[in-house]
Amino acid sequence: MKSVSPRIDPDQLTADSAAGFSREEQAEAGLEAFFAIANEWGLGNEEARTLLGSPSRSRFYELRRGAAGAIRSVSEDTLDRLAYLTGIYAALNILYTPGSHTEWLRNDSQVPAEAMYRPWGLSSPLAYLLTGKLKALADVYDYLNSERGGV
Repeated sequence: MKSVSPRIDPDQLTADSAAGFSREEQAEAGLEAFFAIANEWGLGNEEARTLLGSPSRSRFYELRRGAAGAIRSVSEDTLDRLAYLTGIYAALNILYTPGSHTEWLRNDSQVPAEAMYRPWGLSSPLAYLLTGKLKALADVYDYLNSERGGV
């Protein structure tokens, strides 16, 4: 796997970006982006594992290393998770300044009235993502997409 710059260009993370790429290329690019995002968000290995769907520790480290066999055998669930996570990252970079999106992810809601409109309620979006459920990734992605005026 190529070395990853610490910053990802959110303009390159579009819904159509996977078109024309093999499944293996999508997995490699998605994992490369994910580990850069996890680093930028300050996630530990266990948090990163949870977001990837809780693969075994050995599998997680194979994915992190970019082992060819691990990349070739990435599941559809993992590809979906990678797509949501890169989409969340892109939306955060559209809505917030660099650095403040991590703050948004980690802050609990202080306004109970707003909580009823957020799938994560009064907890932080990151706490909701760390439930490990694919639905949580989809909910946060959909929320951010609607906040930025998407469909």
